[in-house]
Amino acid sequence: MTRADALFRSSSPHALGRKGRETRQRLVDAAALLLTSTSPIDLTAMAIAAEAGTASATFYVYFRDVQDILYALSEAATEDMLAAFSKLDIFRSNARVAEDSEAFLKMLAEQWERHNAVLYYRMMEADRGDPRFTKLRGRWAEAVLSRFWELLKRAPHLEPPLDETDAYAESIVLFASIERLAAAVHREPRLTISAQRIRAAQARILTRMIAPQG
Repeated sequence: MTRADALFRSSSPHALGRKGRETRQRLVDAAALLLTSTSPIDLTAMAIAAEAGTASATFYVYFRDVQDILYALSEAATEDMLAAFSKLDIFRSNARVAEDSEAFLKMLAEQWERHNAVLYYRMMEADRGDPRFTKLRGRWAEAVLSRFWELLKRAPHLEPPLDETDAYAESIVLFASIERLAAAVHREPRLTISAQRIRAAQARILTRMIAPQG
């Protein structure tokens, strides 16, 4: 282990004292603020440190590079999404798919509104194959996929019923389309259809796929 690695390891959030945790959090908050007007690609350690009111060298005590602080923000955003999804306690019953879909899509839109740049960066890095970001996206995906999977396995309108592999495959298709469209809606503000109409269409499609009414 190099001296730099040892220094960085000693500055992980769990190993820091109160002052260190406060400084690290100021840097994270500064990065989040800058992301409201700056692309993650253009974010710099110098700009983050300046916004946090600290020296540039201090940034590297707490983070290896800008991607590292973006990972910290992505991790926090993922935890926020998982907590919001868990709180809803939805997609437990085929009979509630229509209303659960509306609640889920509303929550997802709120999360993308709150963490737009960070979630887009998480998606981009996961698509590029970065294992840390892939794991983060996988945690979020699996939470939703597992609920879709259970509903599709016992979908009352499918005869014969889907086997476990096909049910999981269809869950992936549903989740991926929802996730990609959530990103597109926030990256393409000039869409000719409102975000509300798109969410309503998604809710109808989810209901038709999992538990059509009537």
